Amino acid sequence: MVGNMGSLLSLFPSGLRALSAALLACACGAAAALDVLVLDRPESRADHRRDFASLVLRTVMERTVPEFGRYRIEQAAVYMNRRRLFEALKEGKFVNVAAYPASQEWMDALRSVQVPIDMGLQSWRLLLIDGDKQVQFRTVQSLEQLQRWSAGTGGGGITLKALRENGLPVVTGGSYPGLFQMLMAGRFDYFPRGLNEIFSEYDHFRASYPALAVENSLLLHQQVVSLFFVSPRAQHLQRRLTLGMEAMVRDGTLERLVLSYFKADLQRAALCGRTRLELASAPLAPAMYARKELWIDPADPRHGVCPAPPRDKH
Repeated sequence: MVGNMGSLLSLFPSGLRALSAALLACACGAAAALDVLVLDRPESRADHRRDFASLVLRTVMERTVPEFGRYRIEQAAVYMNRRRLFEALKEGKFVNVAAYPASQEWMDALRSVQVPIDMGLQSWRLLLIDGDKQVQFRTVQSLEQLQRWSAGTGGGGITLKALRENGLPVVTGGSYPGLFQMLMAGRFDYFPRGLNEIFSEYDHFRASYPALAVENSLLLHQQVVSLFFVSPRAQHLQRRLTLGMEAMVRDGTLERLVLSYFKADLQRAALCGRTRLELASAPLAPAMYARKELWIDPADPRHGVCPAPPRDKH
């Protein structure tokens, strides 16, 4: 069709021919437009922490095709640690979108899509432990009692900050797989993990560490929010993802996706009978935290995770 447009345009007066040619060029450019999203690469084959975020990303991009057009999702050529990924996102080189737990530094320097990818499920944290210590952990009823034990975490994340701010002893590790090795070697006593990640990690690593266990009595709540972060050079991607995520919140698609994807994990976690311990911290984005529709609370009957308490007949 484009090849015949020259003869067709010759039928119009010269002014109209110029306008028509300009409109044709715009139309061809729009048809050829393609949003290319380059995501960060997992640290290893055992690292499934971004699997759900990748599913959400594909879902929101498909949903926004009518308004924004075609897209392609790629993966960075190499793994980048948190610091290197942050710098790459700022520069818009090698990667332009990442799904990551938010920090003040990331919120200030990058463009964020302020809808929690997993509706805050990562905020609910269980503990990986050596199974021989299960009995001791059952005696813990407060953060003060938990201070008898040391936690393990990475060296630069928000969990490290929250644990320290709440007076909990922490041992840091240099790599994701290394933290599991350190736990089972007794370098620290527990490894707090998000509800969205702990069971896939347990299933993977227990072959190497048969004594690995999921502690069965405690539930830590920490304000962890995983967001899509976009390079400042890709403002249009932030707008596309924001509009799509907000639409998925309004019609319940995001909540259904979260509860369906993590259904087995929620069942295995048995959250309703656990002792809940709050890790206090100041919210990064108060307006986002104030929006109840963005968050899943297992104690809220509307989500169907824990049954509603019986009504007082008196």
